[in-house]
Amino acid sequence: MTNKVNETTVLDAGVLIALALGESSTMELSQNIINHHISYACTEIALCELSYILCRRLSWKEATEKTENLVRSSLVAVIPTHALWTEAAKIKCRATIALPDCFTIAAARLAKGKAMFVRREKEIVDAINRKLISDTIEFVE
Repeated sequence: MTNKVNETTVLDAGVLIALALGESSTMELSQNIINHHISYACTEIALCELSYILCRRLSWKEATEKTENLVRSSLVAVIPTHALWTEAAKIKCRATIALPDCFTIAAARLAKGKAMFVRREKEIVDAINRKLISDTIEFVE
């Protein structure tokens, strides 16, 4: 995982979940975030997904604690939905990508950075292959 110093990487909910659960695939990324190797961000929708998935796997108390700790840490900037909805809608109009994923890609596009997903999602790969999106996208796995 190599990154440019001033580049922003926008983390999808799947990445946030894997980080919160301490999955081995995110160990290098976790160290990069802690060491401030580059600028990281996520969307409000990704935080919502993080909270409800952690709630289902752990508990509401643990989910909110982990989510609030992430936000308070300022290690990952939170990009508000109102700044992204138009760009996310343009992406969704062209490609059959899940709406939260469109928000992640829109955030990366507006930040002139890249979007990071935990695994290669078929819809995103298809959209790239069909040249419906040309954004920089990285997959952890």
